[in-house]
Amino acid sequence: MSPSEDKGFERIAVKTELEPQLQLYRRLWISSNDLQEAKATIEEILKSNLPCPRRKQPSALLVALTTALVVSYARPFVNSRGQSAVAERTVPGSLLRVLTSRERELHNPLVDMRNQEVAHSDADVLELSITLFPNGDGGISRVPRHPLRRIELRTLSRVIEKLTDEIERLCNELRTQLPLNVWL
Repeated sequence: MSPSEDKGFERIAVKTELEPQLQLYRRLWISSNDLQEAKATIEEILKSNLPCPRRKQPSALLVALTTALVVSYARPFVNSRGQSAVAERTVPGSLLRVLTSRERELHNPLVDMRNQEVAHSDADVLELSITLFPNGDGGISRVPRHPLRRIELRTLSRVIEKLTDEIERLCNELRTQLPLNVWL
């Protein structure tokens, strides 16, 4: 008796023609987890009431939480590297149809921030500040990524809820096509 049979599980092979639906289902499920992580990070930032200063650098904790938020939120929308036989590399672009144009104006820069600033430190998008002092000294400093304001965090939380609802709808639809109507 195999370990899976021993625990009451029966393996069912998926027909080859259903593999794309299964891979999409798995990507959607993984993406739902990523979005829940992003939502939890938003809740932590709001609960902690971390100040978002306008004239000086934000705290290291706020920058770290902002980085975590951007990474977890953008993961579903960025092609993963390599080939995967388990899941699609990204969610379908049609998922974003549930967002309003205003919500897309928040979504797109976050994905761009992940790609250019958080994940890769793209030199083309860095904001550098050069300071020259009267005595001849100078300094170059990088302006840190700006944390999201509370209103943007709340809007992003609503965006995540909409995306999560759409993912659930798509998963329910896919479950009707897959064997046993359950997670595989």
